[in-house]
Amino acid sequence: MSGDLPPHTADYNAIAARLGWLPSYPQFDCNPLDLCTEAGPSGAVSEHEIISRVVGKLKRGVLNFAIHDPDSMANIPRILFLWRSNLLGSSGKGHEYFLKHLLGTQNAVLGQQTDIRPQEVLWRDPAPEGKLDLLVTLDFRMSTSALYADVVLPAAGWYEMYDLSTTDLHPFIHPFNAAVDPPWEARSDWDHFTAIAKRFSELASIHLGTCRDLVATPLLHDTIGEIAQPVVKDWKKGEVEPIPGKTMPNLVVTTRDYPNVHKMMTALGPLVEKVGIGAKGVVWNAAEECAELKERLGTVKAQGITEGRPALFTAKHVAEAILALAPETNGHVAVKAWAGVEKVSGLNLSHLSTDREGVRHTFSDLTAQPRTCITSPTWSGMETEGRRYAPFVINVEQKVPFRTLTGRVHFYHDHPWMRAFGDSLPIFRPPLDMQAMGSTRVGQEDGKTIVLNYLTPHSKWSIHSTYAETLIMLTLFRGGNTVWLNDEDAVSIDVKDNDWIECFNVNGVTVARAVVSHRIPRGKAFMYHAQERLIVPGSKISSQRSGTHNSVTRITMKPTHMFGGYAQLSYGFNYYGTVGSQRDEAILVRKATEVEWYED
Repeated sequence: MSGDLPPHTADYNAIAARLGWLPSYPQFDCNPLDLCTEAGPSGAVSEHEIISRVVGKLKRGVLNFAIHDPDSMANIPRILFLWRSNLLGSSGKGHEYFLKHLLGTQNAVLGQQTDIRPQEVLWRDPAPEGKLDLLVTLDFRMSTSALYADVVLPAAGWYEMYDLSTTDLHPFIHPFNAAVDPPWEARSDWDHFTAIAKRFSELASIHLGTCRDLVATPLLHDTIGEIAQPVVKDWKKGEVEPIPGKTMPNLVVTTRDYPNVHKMMTALGPLVEKVGIGAKGVVWNAAEECAELKERLGTVKAQGITEGRPALFTAKHVAEAILALAPETNGHVAVKAWAGVEKVSGLNLSHLSTDREGVRHTFSDLTAQPRTCITSPTWSGMETEGRRYAPFVINVEQKVPFRTLTGRVHFYHDHPWMRAFGDSLPIFRPPLDMQAMGSTRVGQEDGKTIVLNYLTPHSKWSIHSTYAETLIMLTLFRGGNTVWLNDEDAVSIDVKDNDWIECFNVNGVTVARAVVSHRIPRGKAFMYHAQERLIVPGSKISSQRSGTHNSVTRITMKPTHMFGGYAQLSYGFNYYGTVGSQRDEAILVRKATEVEWYED
């Protein structure tokens, strides 16, 4: 791309969306359903004509990607549905900014806006506050997100539902079995979503019907799109023509059968036979497994588009379908999957699965006793011959090419923007000087104050699924929110172990008890993550209840995570994309002279 690199992170995000490097929602500053119908009645215009018309509008600037004007009332999010993801209390970097701009509630943002302005994104001043109309949380506990939600859907606990759990590092698939029924109005996740889908389908038959929708998807990993942009050229600046799937996102017209959403959700669809299923660019047909599921789960009897399809009425049905279709739990599927890898790699890999071709793990099998996973091309480890999972064994020992530009492990990235950032080779980068960047430029009252580097390590004294506010966890350590300080740093501000302290910066404020320890390096402050906004006192600085561990953090994204269309630097859901590199801030710490407990 000609010219200097943009000055603002938002610029990179906007460029990444329009060049097809990253997904972004909403996608356009116009309803994508309208883009498909404005040229004529539904079905009267071909997909090619719709896409050509949209590309022309984007080129002329008549239509734009929504990310170029994210604060427009037409582009802001209206509904947020959290499914056991504690966004506000755990993973939301910059908790107080979420409260201010997303919810419009009381917040403790103490700093002023930066003077740096993006070039690619329209800057609106003041920025909108309270964007959401509805926040729904599905959780089995009163998390911070649930505290702020408009609607809390009570979820079943771990021993009140049927489910599956595993990761690529686990040699076993773990089943969840319902020891008791969910109490009162609580339901399993599957039952909540099917109930919502049922009511949505009823309303959709009145208000929406069947529509055509234009969808933009990024240049995905394991597709031809991952080598589409060896040179960065921007169609919006006239450096290249806008071509879907090459110089911009893929554009696809799909049919949304909204009145039949519930029916389609509760039945296994025909695409597993017609198109197949797969991973890492390898696809295999699942017709045999589909026929088997019809026998085991039964079929849909009601008339309609799902009649005769395998039934997915319950969570246990869904678990059985996953086990039947996955190469990790169905040996015959694993054989077909490895055959696909053999075809594209030219290697002999059948020995990785043939000895377990007859293995079929069902839910009752997993419940009866632990069963080991079958070696699968979905992952890079090998679990044959009694060995435990280790990453990249398939690549190193079986010579399957790494999913990189060269097919080998390599450390040099020659992407032009990677070179411009000086990140072509893995080199040491010192932490950002957040104090120099203005994190501590807030008013201070009289009293001893110290500036510390603030980190939020992974949680101690907690359970990963329920975190630290569980009563039994609170009895094990201090009973509430804590911040760890070095003993010499604590002495410098007259803080003793278990004193209340205030931690604050431009992003917000949190109040917690001090854990004074010589094990913490000087100049550091540790606040273990996922400490909820439940048992927290008021803050004299903000005049409201103090915040969470993320109240003094903010999102800091790295532009080199946004590049796409360049081999391994290509987007993959839950695989490769932008991450928030927070957990490294500068804060002011002082002893809390007064501690008040608010009733709000």
